[in-house]
Amino acid sequence: MDCIDQILEFYNNKEIHKYHEIKIRLAKILIELMNDLNEKGNLIRVQNCLILLINLFFDLESPDYLHNQGKSKNDLSEDELDIMYDLLHSELNNCNNN
Repeated sequence: MDCIDQILEFYNNKEIHKYHEIKIRLAKILIELMNDLNEKGNLIRVQNCLILLINLFFDLESPDYLHNQGKSKNDLSEDELDIMYDLLHSELNNCNNN
């Protein structure tokens, strides 16, 4: 089973488990993720799984290091909005071409 599926299944059932069982299950997931780092190309997948774990199981104000960066769309000037829309448009084109 994919790590994201395991994390979500565990999160959905966390109310049933006792504190000790939660710690053991989280430790097993973390060990599995660390073992996945040995395989080439898994860095982004492991990073995403760790971010998911942090967001679901830990009460943090900022879910990741980019959370408080940048400006709100409403705070952008007209020129900045044009640049943002051009960037988003090019990103969508890149996604559709791949």
